[in-house]
Amino acid sequence: MAQQNGIEKPDLHALPTISDRMTFIYLEHCKVSRENGAVTATDFDGTVYIPAAAITVLLLGPGTDVSHRAMELIGDMGISVIWVGEHGVRYYAHGRALNSHSTMLEKQAKLFSNVRSHLNVVRKMYEMRFEDEDTSGLTLQQLRGREGSRMRKIYREHAKKWNVPWDGRKYDAEDFSSGDPVNQALSAGNVCLYGLASAVITALGCSVGLVLYTLVTSFLLHMILLICTKLK
Repeated sequence: MAQQNGIEKPDLHALPTISDRMTFIYLEHCKVSRENGAVTATDFDGTVYIPAAAITVLLLGPGTDVSHRAMELIGDMGISVIWVGEHGVRYYAHGRALNSHSTMLEKQAKLFSNVRSHLNVVRKMYEMRFEDEDTSGLTLQQLRGREGSRMRKIYREHAKKWNVPWDGRKYDAEDFSSGDPVNQALSAGNVCLYGLASAVITALGCSVGLVLYTLVTSFLLHMILLICTKLK
């Protein structure tokens, strides 16, 4: 057999730990290739060399063209590749997870497929965000109702705090422009949050389809209303 060119595939124990890697790198409108142990990104301004062992997740935006050789290196180094929309807002597909096994996905599927364990996970997630609330006797529908009520209250409080006109959360998923500026900002924020959450979930080796999303957090709402106030 002919000798293979390039560096040898490293042992998993020889790779840097996740805590020592960069969280993610976003690329768009460039040719992604490799040179020895580096991922290269080339556009009209030149070529950037990125040490492959230092990357955790590579986000490929519009206009990217990735070579087979680059994907070979990315796979060997345990890098997740996620194809996203402009600025990482939308999640389209992924190449592989950070881990080389399906342990987390199997555990996620097991918890999700059982009604009781699924509800326990939802309660735990709720309690992590709102430590002062007892959710032990609440159903999934009651938890959703409580969160919806909480968010409506937060909308009103922040609208009053920042003196932003507010007549409730109103939007048309098929017609973005039909909403007022604040609702448009909230819708855009939701899309960004979905994209970010999808990228993280995929990078961990879990399934996006099995996740019950928590939508706009109070922090995100606070920032959106603040931005709208500054734009007035």
